[in-house]
Amino acid sequence: MSLAKELIDELPRSAHGRVIVAERLTSAKGRFDRKWFAEKGGLWLAISLYNEILPQHYGLFSLLFGLAMVKTCHELSAKAVKLKWISDPHFRGKKIGGTLIESHKDWFIVGLGLNINNEPPEGLPAESLKRLIRREIPLTTALNLLLKWINYYYDALLSYERKFFEGDDASCPIIEDFYHLSDTIGRCVAFSYNLDEEEFIVGKVHDILPDGSLLLEVEGAELPLNLGEIVYLF
Repeated sequence: MSLAKELIDELPRSAHGRVIVAERLTSAKGRFDRKWFAEKGGLWLAISLYNEILPQHYGLFSLLFGLAMVKTCHELSAKAVKLKWISDPHFRGKKIGGTLIESHKDWFIVGLGLNINNEPPEGLPAESLKRLIRREIPLTTALNLLLKWINYYYDALLSYERKFFEGDDASCPIIEDFYHLSDTIGRCVAFSYNLDEEEFIVGKVHDILPDGSLLLEVEGAELPLNLGEIVYLF
């Protein structure tokens, strides 16, 4: 992601859609600088995208990358992988990938990690596709599939925004696919902006809103929430 920022500064005209792939990362991190183990065998990449998204749709922008990772897992025969809001593919609570989005000038830098053939460290709630489907996966195959689905959902978001400008009350493909690919709705969860440090809210996920926010039912009241993270309680 640091290299992506440097290349934006040096070569801005070719930055939109630029993909940088690493064999391994020595200082990988997730949200709030949480350590991410990114050893050889996994798929580690950063994508730079010009910020042309309406601010009210930033939640949909975050969602699309999680959906793309789940679709990739399904095409690689890991059909049981589900999406935990907002962008965490997992298998029975064990994380398979993650997304980190940062802003740099007029650009988004999207860091993506997907456990393919790498072995996640023992004791962590993580899983790899190799262990799920019991065979190795060519990383080029996984990369091509992931980029295909990112492109699909990104185009779907831009198309939705064009209809939004035109006053067309069309449904959003990203929200529609969330209903099919996520297991978040109906779960009892703990929500916080940062679950490591802050107090959290406990409630039942009632729905997802058109902007990608969760609708949480808390003590009989409905509370829309975004820009945070959840943990499944049951």
